[in-house]
Amino acid sequence: MFNTLRFVGLLAAHLPRLAGQAVVRKLRALLHRWTYKGPTDAPKVVLVVGGSFAGYRLVARLCDTLPTGWQVVLVDQNRHFNWSFALPRCAVVPGHERTAFLAYATMLARGAASASGKKVARFVQGRAVAVTGAKTVLLESGAAVPYDVLVVATGAAQRPPAKLRAAADKTAACRELQGLQARIRRARTVAVVGGGAVGLELATDIKTFAGVVAARHAARVAKDQDDKDDDKDDDDTVADKHVTLVHARPQLLNRFGRRLHEHVLGVLETQGIHVELGQRAVIAYRRGGGGPDDAADVAGAPGTLTFADGRSREYDCILQCTGQTPNSALLQDVYAGALAPSGEVRVNAGLQVVTTSTSTTTTTMTADGTADTTHETTHETVVPDMFALGDVAATGGPKMARAAFAQADVVADNILATIRGRAARHRYRPSVLEAALKLTLGKDATVLYMDWDKADKADKADKADKAANASVLLSTRGDREGMHGERQWGLMGVKYEDE
Repeated sequence: MFNTLRFVGLLAAHLPRLAGQAVVRKLRALLHRWTYKGPTDAPKVVLVVGGSFAGYRLVARLCDTLPTGWQVVLVDQNRHFNWSFALPRCAVVPGHERTAFLAYATMLARGAASASGKKVARFVQGRAVAVTGAKTVLLESGAAVPYDVLVVATGAAQRPPAKLRAAADKTAACRELQGLQARIRRARTVAVVGGGAVGLELATDIKTFAGVVAARHAARVAKDQDDKDDDKDDDDTVADKHVTLVHARPQLLNRFGRRLHEHVLGVLETQGIHVELGQRAVIAYRRGGGGPDDAADVAGAPGTLTFADGRSREYDCILQCTGQTPNSALLQDVYAGALAPSGEVRVNAGLQVVTTSTSTTTTTMTADGTADTTHETTHETVVPDMFALGDVAATGGPKMARAAFAQADVVADNILATIRGRAARHRYRPSVLEAALKLTLGKDATVLYMDWDKADKADKADKADKAANASVLLSTRGDREGMHGERQWGLMGVKYEDE
C-alpha cells in the first residue's frame, strides 16, 4: 500500500505539468493545420535520421509546428516502425508478430496532413552511411539527401530479437520471428545470455508460455493431419523446458537498484529458471546448427556455453541479449570529434551536437635550461544546425522511450527557435518518470519500478522528484499475451491496420 501511495503521489506531482504541456501542444497543432500552406517547390528541410521512438516522436512534433516553406524528411533503413517492446514476446508466442510493425508511410499519412492537404512530412527508406560537409546525408544506395537542419536519432544496435536482422521489410521480419519461435519451441534446454530487460522478458516468456505454445502447436498439427488424412505425428514441440539465465555481473538489471534485482530473482526462482550470476560465458555454436561457424549467426542456434569458472554445458537454443552499440558511424568522417569514447554522440543541454578538438602547445628547452613542457587544451564547438537524441546520444538521461519523448520535445522547440533566428534555449533535464521501468516477467507477472535516488542525482532542480529518497516497486499481474497488440499504436497517435 505504501508503494502505491508513493506512486500516486509522484504522478500527482508531475501530471498537471505534463497535461498542461499536452493541451498547449494540441492547440498549437490545430492552429498549424489551418495556417501551414505547404513546403513550397524548394522547401527547407529538417532531416531526421532514424525513426524509432525518439525520431518518430520528433517528426510528429515537427508535423504540428514547422512553418510554411519547411518540410521534415524521415530517413530510416526499415519500411516499418518496429514496436521493439513487443518483439521478445513475439519471438516466443506465435500469432502476434504482425502487430509489431506499422509502415512509416501509413503513420505519416495519418498524422502529417494539414487542412489544405499539404504534406509536412516525407519518408525515405534507406540506410544513412555518412554526413558530408556539404549539408547532405549519403545513403547506402548512393543517393544524397540535403538538409538545412539535421537530427541524428539512429539509436543503438542490439541482437535479435530486440532488433531484427530482417527488420527492413515486415514480411521478412515476421518470418525471422517465426523462425525464432520454432527454434525455441523445439528446444528442451535454453540459455539466455544477458540479465537486462530484454533477457529477462525473453527467459520468463520462454518458461511460462511453453505449455501454451505446445498446446496450440499440437492442436494445429492435429488439424493439419486431419485435413491431410495422415497419421504421421510430426509434433516436435518440447513443453517442459529447462531455461538458464546467464549474467556477467552479480546483479540483474544493474542500472537499477538492488531492490529490483532481489524481486526479479525471486520471480525467476519461483518460475524454475536457473540463474548464473557473475559468469561471463563464452559461446561456441554447434557446427551445422546455424550459428557463426555456419556463417549464419542465427539467433537461437544450439551450442555450448563455457563459464568463467571453467564449467561447460550444451544447450539446444542460445539467445544473446547483451550490450548496445550506438549507431553513430555516419558521423565518423566529418564529425569524428562529436563521438565520445563510448560511441555516443556528444550533445549540450539543448541536445545540439558538440564537437571537440585538442590543441597542443610545446615549450622547448632553451640555452639557459628552461624545461621542455607540453600543454594540451580541449576546445568544444557547438554545431547549431545539428541535433542528436535517444540511445545514440550522450544526453545524461535513461535509455528509455519516455526519455526519448522528452528529448524530442526539447529538440523540436529548439529547432523552431533556430528557424526563427532565436537561441536554442530549451534544456533537457532527466526526471524520475523517464527512468520508470515496466518489466513483464512471463505470463503472470509484471513489475513497475522507479528509483528516487537516481532521479535525485540526475536532476537536483526537480523538487518533485526529491519527495522521498527511496525506490518504488509495484508487483502486478502479467500483461496481455499480445502486449496489447493493435492498441499500443495509440501511444504513437495512429490507429493500427494490417497491410
